[in-house]
Amino acid sequence: MTGQRTAWTRLRSAMRPHASRGTLVPALLCALLGFAVVVQVRSTQDAGLDGLRQTDLVRILDDVTERAARLQAESRDLEDTKAKVSGGSSGSLAALEEARHRSQTLGILAGTLAAEGPGIELTISDPEGKVGADVLLDCLQELRDAGGEAFEIGAVDGDRVRVIASTYISDGEDGGIVVDGVELHSPYRIRVIGDSRTLAGALDIPGGVLDVLSQSKAQGTVTQRPVVAITSLRPTPTPQYARPAPQKTE
Repeated sequence: MTGQRTAWTRLRSAMRPHASRGTLVPALLCALLGFAVVVQVRSTQDAGLDGLRQTDLVRILDDVTERAARLQAESRDLEDTKAKVSGGSSGSLAALEEARHRSQTLGILAGTLAAEGPGIELTISDPEGKVGADVLLDCLQELRDAGGEAFEIGAVDGDRVRVIASTYISDGEDGGIVVDGVELHSPYRIRVIGDSRTLAGALDIPGGVLDVLSQSKAQGTVTQRPVVAITSLRPTPTPQYARPAPQKTE
């Protein structure tokens, strides 16, 4: 029995992992590398914030706070809608009203309905023709991220184009831009419906749209308005393959 216990003891000792110089050195190097990466990432993030002025930090904080409040409000609205449409006999009428409201919302997003509400007007003067499609595309994306709900772009005294999810912007042949096949020339005017303060603040952050325009020797002027009217429309597309499904009979 003693010999068997000794044999088992030796077997467990042989199977137990042992720390050696060959295993400790790579483990130590990996730990040091991970620590260095974490320190570098934190230093980079801190440096990015340390380079901003106090007013810029306050503006960024306000923007984040307003976005969070907007998302919370949307969440409450959805919860209220869910409660209404599942509320017994009155649920059918509530569901119908909700469907009508959603139809209007989708019409605005698709550009088939006119829209009005608070927002901003951004006028871009580009006398040297250095503002390309990439700058205007970044501008629209920044405004969309800031809560813009309806968009329109055009020349100050010319054509206007309703901007929707499928809109494309490209550089024109003679210094202008082409938006969904419509050629536009400076000065440009972009109308956006949304929270005017948030939209204006999104354009004026350090390194933002207004800074980029200034570096291109162009001028961007933002005007906050209590009512912005967007009247340009997109034609309602005709489905090529989709057809209404037949209604089921009881």
